[in-house]
Amino acid sequence: MRIAVSPHLAIPWLSWYCLGMETTPFDLTPAQKGLLEALACETGKAIPALLDEALEGLKDRVRHSPGNGEAHSSDQDHAGPPPHEAPKPIWEQFIEAFQDVPDEELERLPVDGAAQHDHYIYGLPKRPA
Repeated sequence: MRIAVSPHLAIPWLSWYCLGMETTPFDLTPAQKGLLEALACETGKAIPALLDEALEGLKDRVRHSPGNGEAHSSDQDHAGPPPHEAPKPIWEQFIEAFQDVPDEELERLPVDGAAQHDHYIYGLPKRPA
């Protein structure tokens, strides 16, 4: 008696692990392997089938997402971003930062702060001048 076997039916003695597969130049993390195994148990699907589905979904998502410089669908109703401003020079940033510091506080700063910064920051002994 001959039995016709559909290629879509699972053959109990044939594991997909023994089929010729191309090796990949990357490794899965233990978490990724565990997730694939858990999904295979839950769905009854083989891991290659799960990977095929995942890659198809990723392909669709990437193809439907905006490319570099294209507007997102949610951005189409909104105005574009403001033009990029060049950063201010550091000396202007310091001037702005110190504008609101009272003169009394500035007078309390040490006059040798730059030369003796290790002393004032880390508490090391002052270096000879």
